[in-house]
Amino acid sequence: MNCEQATRLIHDFLDDDLSRHDELELKKHLLQCTDCKGRFHALQQTIALVQSASHIYAPADFTDRVLAALPKETAVQILKKRLQRHPFLVAASLFILMMTGSTTAYWIEDKQFQLSADQLQKLEIDNVSNKVIVPANSVVNGDIMVRNADITIEGQVQGNVVAIDGRIYLASTGSIMGEKEEINQAVEWVWYNLKKVAYQIIP
Repeated sequence: MNCEQATRLIHDFLDDDLSRHDELELKKHLLQCTDCKGRFHALQQTIALVQSASHIYAPADFTDRVLAALPKETAVQILKKRLQRHPFLVAASLFILMMTGSTTAYWIEDKQFQLSADQLQKLEIDNVSNKVIVPANSVVNGDIMVRNADITIEGQVQGNVVAIDGRIYLASTGSIMGEKEEINQAVEWVWYNLKKVAYQIIP
């Protein structure tokens, strides 16, 4: 029997899976080979150590003490974990933040007169008093948006009227079929734009 065969038989012997004949052959080899004998005793000691350790139990508060000894998470680490768990919320928040910033900057910087309507030819523009007029007996189909000016409705508007940084004046002969909205603060301007985007996305 060589050492390689003896090593296989040692493992079988320690697992109680060795025939009587092979056990006798192994014992003969171990009497003659000091290397295999040393290996056999080392494995026996390892098994004895593992078996004795199986009866050792950790104290009842062991887990709590280990967790208490771990370093505490910083606020940055906690925030980072939460952001990683909710990527869609992060993307939506960044979108709103960027849109709010750009819209607010646009609100502050842009003070020029603007007019948007489907039927501009039916409107009158008074540059002296900085006013847009829907003349009496005139019917304007669609929405009207005026910026940095007032609008006076003497006729009929079959749509919404929005005045940004301006006022809406409704004469006794005038009527607005849709909604009228005056936006005089940056926050209202941001909200108006968010609603506008939402209405375009959700029909």
